[in-house]
Amino acid sequence: MDNEVWELDESDLLNALMENIADSIYFKDRRCRLVRVSRKMVLDLGYADSAEIVGKTDLELFGEKFGQKTMIDDLQVMKTCQPIIGLVESRILPDGKTNWTSTTKLPIRDKSGAVIGLLGITREINELKRAEQDLFYLATHDLLTSLPNRYLFFDRMGQTILSARRNQTVFAVLYIDLDDFKKINDCYGHDIGDLVLKQVAERLTVNVRVSDTVARMGGDEFTIILNGIKKRQDAMLVAQKIRAKLEIGFDFFPNQVKVTASIGISLYPTHGTDAALLLKAADHAMYQAKKKNNACRFFTTPKLPK
Repeated sequence: MDNEVWELDESDLLNALMENIADSIYFKDRRCRLVRVSRKMVLDLGYADSAEIVGKTDLELFGEKFGQKTMIDDLQVMKTCQPIIGLVESRILPDGKTNWTSTTKLPIRDKSGAVIGLLGITREINELKRAEQDLFYLATHDLLTSLPNRYLFFDRMGQTILSARRNQTVFAVLYIDLDDFKKINDCYGHDIGDLVLKQVAERLTVNVRVSDTVARMGGDEFTIILNGIKKRQDAMLVAQKIRAKLEIGFDFFPNQVKVTASIGISLYPTHGTDAALLLKAADHAMYQAKKKNNACRFFTTPKLPK
């Protein structure tokens, strides 16, 4: 019995593969019509039997936008005989969720070498994509407040500079530092301090536009990019509004925590045309404001200190 060799027909092997594999496998003819599909693909598309799919094109199954794209890829593979390996694609499902897949497409030849169709293998990579997105979020956001961090702030600043240069517009950078924040940690503990930082982040966010960027640079320091301001005074009005909102304080029963902030402001292109210089100017203006505490100041020093 141990030496017994089973004689298996190739069609039996293919059937076993198509019925049990966890990937969507399909064969198409030269007109991009499905000739055979795996059970996984049938179930994913919401059909009961492969007979309901065979003969259809992606245009019929997935609609104009996605179907047209896949058909172009299919025809290119069959025309050039060059495979597509690991093509990452996304499609919105009927329930509104995004389905991420990795697809490989290979030309199929007959005995004479002529291309008669293609073989496609599609694997869902939703978990991998979610992990990738989670890692990206962790790399670009502050964990405590969920605001953009320094890295994402400079990325947004670069985009804002390009847009302002192209459209010849003005924007402002606000550098915000909470006054004597160490006393809050010392008096109420770091747990309350963290709650204050989270509440500050929320108040900053709700008091600017969606098109603006609020970021946490670290500690008790925050920055805001105010896009497309019309005049210099607009930036000062926003800064004063924010300062007033923070000055209201926070209730953490049984404690009423008082908060004030010093805010420095720089303007593009008046105070700089690159991200580092604009941030440095706003930071310097903030330290000038901090001499009085709970104040707002524009950058005015002609030369930055070395």
